[in-house]
Amino acid sequence: MVSPSARRFIQPRDAKRRPDFELQAGIVKPTSTFALASRGQARAFDLCAFGLPALSFVQVSLIGRLQLAEVLLLVLLPWLRRAPDRLGVPRWFTFLWGAWFLSQVLTDAVVGSAFADYSRGWAAIIFTLTNFSAIAALVSTPRRARLFGIGLAFGGVATYFVHPDQFPPGDLWKWAFAIPIGLVLAAVFSGRRGSQARWLSILVFAGFGALSLRLDYRSLGAVALLTAAYLVLNGLVGSSSGVVRPSIPRVLAGALFGLLTAWSVLTLYDTAASGGLLGPEVQTKYQQQSGLLGVVIGGRSEGLVSTQAIIDSPLLGHGSWAKDFKYVYLLSDRLSTLGYDEQDLAQIYQDGLIPTHSYLLGAWVQAGVFGGIFWFVIALAAVWLLVNFYAVRSSLAPLLVFSPLLLLWAIAFSPYANAARLTAPYAIALCMLGLRQLGASRELIRMNGMARTAR
Repeated sequence: MVSPSARRFIQPRDAKRRPDFELQAGIVKPTSTFALASRGQARAFDLCAFGLPALSFVQVSLIGRLQLAEVLLLVLLPWLRRAPDRLGVPRWFTFLWGAWFLSQVLTDAVVGSAFADYSRGWAAIIFTLTNFSAIAALVSTPRRARLFGIGLAFGGVATYFVHPDQFPPGDLWKWAFAIPIGLVLAAVFSGRRGSQARWLSILVFAGFGALSLRLDYRSLGAVALLTAAYLVLNGLVGSSSGVVRPSIPRVLAGALFGLLTAWSVLTLYDTAASGGLLGPEVQTKYQQQSGLLGVVIGGRSEGLVSTQAIIDSPLLGHGSWAKDFKYVYLLSDRLSTLGYDEQDLAQIYQDGLIPTHSYLLGAWVQAGVFGGIFWFVIALAAVWLLVNFYAVRSSLAPLLVFSPLLLLWAIAFSPYANAARLTAPYAIALCMLGLRQLGASRELIRMNGMARTAR
């Protein structure tokens, strides 16, 4: 007797919902897209997967900066949702997004936010949903997942040169090339040929991480080194059959490995930077940002006051693009108290914007508790993928590790700015793709168990 869930896996209700992963030679690999759609349709989806994010450098000033890619994703959304094997928008995502949006609307109404502020705040939340819905449909196959990442890389580099006013002067590596190169590397090594050069991908990510640390892009360097370490673990213990059983000890082992690896990377950086091994400029910056709570807080100090803003208004936020110089001055005082070098924060925050520099804390400060809950649950989804996925051999492993790690850093320590409205939904969609691979693996276990019972 075949269970309903197994039946859906074996013979889906319609061709559009057919699973896109199968076991081949002990590795979870994609099934052919062309068996599900015409060659012309497949090529059209491939073109969109690369072309739409590549156009992200085309921007207009309308309710803040609006990217052409976002408009096209919205216009093409009904057609994109016809993509074979599309990833649907989970109900929990829609529910949490709705709570975030309604909380932002209510907060802006209560605090009386200006139109210029709440229009940008609401637009950012709305495009988060529409962008994710469209991107999830586009990246539902490994080929298009890779193409979208390469398109984002192209668009990111082009944005730096077309709109240089959006970036601080200097540091070409950080603002123009670093993350695009990381996305291209992850996409290239996630192909079928890349999966056959697993140890080369590990060496490349390790070298990429070391180079980023040397060029003072610390967060990306740490993410790349963590990716290399994760791929080592995956290569050593990943299931040769591509099938793993749900296991609490395996989850705990994955979490412990992640924590120990993150601590090791931080310790390695502390030793290298403080000893001048990464150059005098990095050493000087390290000394300036060293204090009682360590260099991570020294480099991302906004959390010292964004948490206070949350305490002051925990349920309803302070409004879209909330401004209050009280928190700017408070940040300066707390940095001084904790032994960090003083900064001219009044110059940095000339408009009095409450310092946040975090998807999660920024959403909570502006929209209230439901904004924070939304990003907290997204972070949990990324963590759940990472603490489980190491046990599965997958040709997409580099991309499904590098992007969620970047997402976790951004949720904690990056502002939800213009480019993030594409990069974050892309990373979330990759998390959903990885979780679907895990679900396919577990469905195969149930099927194998039923087959043995039938015998």
